[in-house]
Amino acid sequence: MNYKVCILAAGVGSRMGDFTKYLNKVLIPIKGKPAICHIIEKFPESIEIVIATGFKQDPLISYVKTAYPNRKITFIKVDPFQGEGSGPGHSLLSCKDSLQCPFVHVAGDTLISEEIPEPVENWIGAAKVSDTSRFCSLKIEGDVVKELQDKVESDNEHAYIGLIGVADYASFWNSLENSEEEIDGEIQVSRGIGSLIDIGLIPKEFTWFDTGTPKSYEYARINYPDGEGYSGD
Repeated sequence: MNYKVCILAAGVGSRMGDFTKYLNKVLIPIKGKPAICHIIEKFPESIEIVIATGFKQDPLISYVKTAYPNRKITFIKVDPFQGEGSGPGHSLLSCKDSLQCPFVHVAGDTLISEEIPEPVENWIGAAKVSDTSRFCSLKIEGDVVKELQDKVESDNEHAYIGLIGVADYASFWNSLENSEEEIDGEIQVSRGIGSLIDIGLIPKEFTWFDTGTPKSYEYARINYPDGEGYSGD
């Protein structure tokens, strides 16, 4: 189908500490190549990739252009990419004009073992974790998501892993753009996901590897792609 992919790579990666002192976190290697390469190569070469950039963007852009000279890749510079008013939701909104079609959104620190489905329906990536209070978690009833709950105690078993397929993109953008909800001063993608829940959002479980913290990165470095997924510990 005709869709695009958006990878968010604008943030400073503060949770990674010294790992991101000199480079963007999506360039940190996993199995011999940068994490962002594993994401890009999940998709057919005919699919356009939109990358939101900001923190240490010049080496990132240069590397990706060199590594994939024959792919259609659009770089969107995000401003601000840190501080008040920034956040993944803001980064995604910065790419809105380039994503006026069904699309898949992937966080730059999210790796999975399985193939990524096309956005023929609204779906959200999920993984079972030991403690959902540390994550944005999914309240699932039957085969649909009923609620997204951010870092609260609950009976939920699945975390949202930073991967979604958006078929109803107009509703998603309207909700993301017009909601005033922020968390710690940052605009979150969850503002747009709420509209997909109202329409119908299908959870899809993946084997997830998180490269966003030193501990989870070390787990991914050893176990990706064939080991057990990250459990949130």
